[in-house]
Amino acid sequence: HEAGRLLSRYGGILGIREGDYDGAQEALGRAISIARREGDVPLEVQALSYATEVSAAHLHLQEFVDSGLRASSLARSEETQPGYRWWTAYSLLRMGELDAAQPHALILRDSAERRSIPLRYDSSCLVPITYLSCLEGHWQAGREYSDRGLEVSPLSPHHLLPRVLLEHETGNFAQGEVYLERLFEVMRQAGLDRLSACWGVSLAIAATAHITGDIGRLETGEAAAEAILESDQAVAPLTTMLARAGLALLAVQTRNQTTAAEQYTYFLGQRRTMVWTVSSVDRLLGLLSQTLGNLDHAAAHFEDALAFSRKAGYRPELAWTCCDYAGALHERNASEDRAKAMSLLDESLAISTELSMRPLLERATGRLARTRAQVSPAPAYPASLTQREVEVLALVAAGKSNQEIATVLVISLNTVLRH
Repeated sequence: HEAGRLLSRYGGILGIREGDYDGAQEALGRAISIARREGDVPLEVQALSYATEVSAAHLHLQEFVDSGLRASSLARSEETQPGYRWWTAYSLLRMGELDAAQPHALILRDSAERRSIPLRYDSSCLVPITYLSCLEGHWQAGREYSDRGLEVSPLSPHHLLPRVLLEHETGNFAQGEVYLERLFEVMRQAGLDRLSACWGVSLAIAATAHITGDIGRLETGEAAAEAILESDQAVAPLTTMLARAGLALLAVQTRNQTTAAEQYTYFLGQRRTMVWTVSSVDRLLGLLSQTLGNLDHAAAHFEDALAFSRKAGYRPELAWTCCDYAGALHERNASEDRAKAMSLLDESLAISTELSMRPLLERATGRLARTRAQVSPAPAYPASLTQREVEVLALVAAGKSNQEIATVLVISLNTVLRH
């Protein structure tokens, strides 16, 4: 039993603090084997909880969902090991599985409300329900959970980042700046939260610049992300991913094609996931493709982003995807793009109006006016076929299968089928 407990803690340290995923898996596997052989359920729950966090930190999404769900089925007390529920809720939200994440987020919230857990967990237990509320566009609930979390941990990056974004999404820029300044304060300090604050600052600056058009702090956001990527500490892949997401959004703002190309290649392996409440990876890939001038690729990624956000029920993300996609179509200006863009902007306006997302409402309104004034180009091909449709047609004529066409043109199978 003592060996199992030591191996469990050791595996957690190896995976989370030292970045040694293989060593962590070996230690945790041995701990779990001991727990099962001895019938020590609390030990198995503890080891699975660490395994969940380690898998999350190393971006093994399904693996840490499996560990978290196994721990949930074994746990006799919701208060003893809240870590596995935290990471399970986080991973499910990241994968767009809101309904599956909600029970874990609610259990954590209820544990915090009952004050039946150690104080160090009290604030963190409110993080998943805060993120869930923001992903659904339930801003008032997000504020209330954020306030309660910040009351206990006023400098927690995990509470500050969603609050910065929430206030900017709803047009409360001055209030959002208050929470952004707190993130700066944490970033300037030494300690374990500094790296979290760095990626928080980078994402906050990049995302708020996209919302407001204010590009005054982009260099600060870039420096914050680079501080992680150039750190001499062991940095978990999850932290690296968040820093790269900040750099990707910053590259979109500055039209930096070199950085955009680097981050595009990296994020191709992260499709059909969310970056906290900032953006779906598919929308991010669409924006990066647009920055690189690959407008057909951008359209394919935006289509994937629409499908992801609709399925997940992430309405603010859906509204932003519609607006950003319309911008790419406006730029491409193919024969059918104008009508498609107007339809997307109508949907973005409907959602942003309902959810009181004033900055997006103004953005979509202006973009709709420009799209209506846009002159449709004369068709370049017979029967108003687009260039992409002609490319698909040529590959069909060459005997290619749908999947082969998708591979050649680097688009999704659904896009091939639609064409």
